[in-house]
Amino acid sequence: MTVIDRIKYDGPSNGTPWLIYKYPGEQFVLGSQLIVNQGQEALFFKGGEALDLFRGGTYTLKTGNLPLLSRIVNFPFGGETPFSAEIYFINMTSRLDMTWGTAEPFQLEDPKYGKILSIRSHGRYGLRIIDARMFVNELVGAVLHGTTITHQFVAKYFSGLIATVTKSAISDYMIKQKISFLEITVYLKALSEICKNEISREFERYGVEIQNFYVEYISPPKCEIEELKKYKESLMTRNCSSVRRDSYGNSFVNNRNVEGTTGAESHPGRESATTQNTGRMICPRCSAVLESGMKFCGNCGEKISRSIICPRCGTQNDENMKFCVQCGAKLVKKCTACGVENSMQQNYCGNCGNSL
Repeated sequence: MTVIDRIKYDGPSNGTPWLIYKYPGEQFVLGSQLIVNQGQEALFFKGGEALDLFRGGTYTLKTGNLPLLSRIVNFPFGGETPFSAEIYFINMTSRLDMTWGTAEPFQLEDPKYGKILSIRSHGRYGLRIIDARMFVNELVGAVLHGTTITHQFVAKYFSGLIATVTKSAISDYMIKQKISFLEITVYLKALSEICKNEISREFERYGVEIQNFYVEYISPPKCEIEELKKYKESLMTRNCSSVRRDSYGNSFVNNRNVEGTTGAESHPGRESATTQNTGRMICPRCSAVLESGMKFCGNCGEKISRSIICPRCGTQNDENMKFCVQCGAKLVKKCTACGVENSMQQNYCGNCGNSL
């Protein structure tokens, strides 16, 4: 039986990262020197029970600094007393390059456009052991002498938990906020914080701290993204075509596509009377009727490109057009005072200032 009088661990000879190392020996004597490097902790086990813990420093083992072990081992007085124990060295430094990801895609309906998508997600995180006694007791258990456990042991153990929590957090956040996957990049920071808080609670039960949890990517396959973009464009085109003509040849907005219209705007006949020759505009998203010169839709917030509605066929034309691109109708207003033709967007004559 070899009695060890100097106990130390400097990490693998090839320099690879390590997390737990079980010292290859269990026969020691009082008076042995224990060297614990900075960023390490040494934990003594006896009979499957975690006992005395040593942080960075050099120690001469004696009953005074092995109080818990002394309760189990009957140390006689004097001399170099041999005793048996198991020693685990624990790496307490942070490891910040851990990766996570959803192994299989999960189905989720796009909250804004209603399309069912196959979502994948991945990212990075860091971890650090904050309670060596709890970690070894709860996760490591009995291993052979000389065994080295790496950070991948923890990553593998918790991979299912991380995937489950991130799927749930992403789905819940996007549905509540009504965010489309076409806009998700803007919200990655907020989602990262939510996922970190959820996952940290579970890791802390095992003496592990999560650091710098990042959601780097959330997206369906490229083909599904393209389909979603096309669907969005088709909805915009459909809304733009909501302008149609009544039985008198006047243009008005199909109010089934306009939310919140009241008064004259809720009656097609009256709408045609107010929009004709006034230079009003139509919102391309919700088809609300807007006053000339408005830069954003008051109904849905969409940015408005300036255009002129043809009083004859209802087609939207660029503000600089003098004739409708669809039917050829004149898109200018003639001043009754001086006879100068002005754009439909103008409320006053550019020549004499007369009200148009």
